[in-house]
Amino acid sequence: MIQIKERKIGNEYPVFVIAEAGIAHNGNLKIAKQLVDIAVNSGADAVKFQTFRPYEIKSFKNITYDETFVLKEYCDSKGIIFFSTPHSLSAIDFLAPIVPAYKIASPYLTHDYFIKRIKVKNKPIIASVGSMVHHEGIATTEEVDHFLSIMNQNTNLALLYCVSKYPCYNFSESDFLFFKEKYGAYPIGYSSHSKDISYSLCSVELGSCIIEQHITIADDFDCPDKNVSLNPDELKDLIEQIRLFEEEKQ
Repeated sequence: MIQIKERKIGNEYPVFVIAEAGIAHNGNLKIAKQLVDIAVNSGADAVKFQTFRPYEIKSFKNITYDETFVLKEYCDSKGIIFFSTPHSLSAIDFLAPIVPAYKIASPYLTHDYFIKRIKVKNKPIIASVGSMVHHEGIATTEEVDHFLSIMNQNTNLALLYCVSKYPCYNFSESDFLFFKEKYGAYPIGYSSHSKDISYSLCSVELGSCIIEQHITIADDFDCPDKNVSLNPDELKDLIEQIRLFEEEKQ
C-alpha cells in the first residue's frame, strides 16, 4: 500500500485513477485547466501533467514553471490531486514543494542518477516500466530489478505495467499477470497507451489498483498523444465501469 495525500492505494482500496493530461494542453494554460475540469467531472482521483525545462522539446509547446504553480492551485481548488512527471533534473527539484508524489516515466527507469535524485525527495513514487529501446515496448525484468535495487525496498512505491507503443494495439493478460505475480509486493497498476478502454478494464479485473489514462478535450483537438487519449465521455465511461466492477465485486 502507498498513500498519496489522503488517498490510500493498494489491492484492498478502490482503484486509483490518474487522468494523464500530459502535454495535451499545447502550452495553453486555459486548456490545461479544461483538462483538470474533465478529470474532476469524470471522477478521476488525480490529474497529471509533464514538466520540462522551458527550453526543452521543440516539437510541442510546454507550460511554464509559473503556470505549473497556477495549475497546482487550480487542482487544489477543485479537490483533485495534482502531480507531474519530471523530464529533467531541474524539474525534479522544481516539483518537490508542490507534488505529493513523483511519477517516473518509462524512459527514465534505467537512468540511475535521475531516479536517485527522485528517491532522496522521500515522496511516494509511481514508476512505469515501459521501454523505448526494446521491441516489445516493456522493460526487461533485469532492468526492473535493477531499478528496485536502487529503490532499496522502498515501500512507498507502485509499479505500472506499460507498453511504450503509441498507440498500443493489444493487452496481454499473461504478461500482465506475470508482472503482477513477480512484483506483487508493490501495488501494481496499468498505464494505458490506447483509446480502447477494455485494456484498462481487463487490467482492473486482473487486480490492477492504479489506472493511468491519457485524456484530451475532444477527439478533433490536435495535440500530442491524441491517438492514445480518451475524450471526456470516454474517460467518464471508463471510471464508471471501474466503480461498477468494484461494487459488484463486494
